Amino acid sequence: MKNLQKNMPNWTIFSDDPNNADAKEAVYKWLPKIRKIHSDINLINFIKNLVNGKRVLDIGIVSHSASYFDRDDWRHGHIAASADYCLGIDILSNLVDDLKGRGFNVLCADAASDEDLNDRFDIIFIGDVIEHVNDPVKLLSFAKRHLTSDGRLFVATPNPFSRKFFRKFNKSHGSLVVNLDHVSWITPTLAMELARRSGLNLSAYHLVKVFSPIRRKFKIFTWKFEPPDYSFPDYIYEFTNVDK
Repeated sequence: MKNLQKNMPNWTIFSDDPNNADAKEAVYKWLPKIRKIHSDINLINFIKNLVNGKRVLDIGIVSHSASYFDRDDWRHGHIAASADYCLGIDILSNLVDDLKGRGFNVLCADAASDEDLNDRFDIIFIGDVIEHVNDPVKLLSFAKRHLTSDGRLFVATPNPFSRKFFRKFNKSHGSLVVNLDHVSWITPTLAMELARRSGLNLSAYHLVKVFSPIRRKFKIFTWKFEPPDYSFPDYIYEFTNVDK
């Protein structure tokens, strides 16, 4: 899945006003071009395809609790098994030690710091981390520092526009309660700005969910009249180095 996108529009080229109409128009035209819909594959298999045979850094591997390590949907287990080489990092030292005892190649490291791991990777995956950190620019800058020149960074995060959250909002009488450790929702325009501030390019955003053949046909029809984003629970943002 080679990325053929050019650099995203930079609003500061248009104006020093982020509400500039021409800048916004450029973004409106850009986002549909980089939206990639994957309605015939689940997220685990999508990730496995990304990392297959690659040198991979997986950031945020422990998923809150050791109880996740034996689950079929624990992402790091699939990533480590599919990659040619995989290093996993997390800040929870006790769970990192647990994984070391299980034979995983992992380190306790803070991915929102200025630390350098003295290694570079083809693929970096950050799964459900960015919405937890105080400074997402530092997180992306850490990742950028560890990318090869043609490497790709993938960031998975909940999609606030998903019907999944709208249904929860309705059921809770107008109060949406999600993971209490979250500090942000990362929308596509916010991802663009984080990329700009981190010296990266938002080259694609992926919507990934398996639909049955009949359901997929129905969805493809409805996407003519409403944003496809409504139908997917997550955003998977793809960042690359800025083309010179």
